[in-house]
Amino acid sequence: MKKKIKITKTNIDLKDFQIDDEALRELMKSFTFVSSKQLAKIFTKKNDNSFRAARSNKHGFDYYKDKNDNIFYNFPEVLNAMEHIKNDDR
Repeated sequence: MKKKIKITKTNIDLKDFQIDDEALRELMKSFTFVSSKQLAKIFTKKNDNSFRAARSNKHGFDYYKDKNDNIFYNFPEVLNAMEHIKNDDR
């Protein structure tokens, strides 16, 4: 069963608030690696359970472990993977 997507309609043009590509590139320089919990927040998920499940099933985004076994994602790689997935859907 497909999950229903909630769409919220606004009376303003959201493009006025969208970050431009150059600003996004500059922003990405400041935070290359994000934790699983941070990535969940970026994607407005309640928690990082879906990322944990994907890792245990050998799916999802590539990730890195530090010397303390903490999980991190390379954010530019995640964005590139999402762009690739988006282009494959067309």
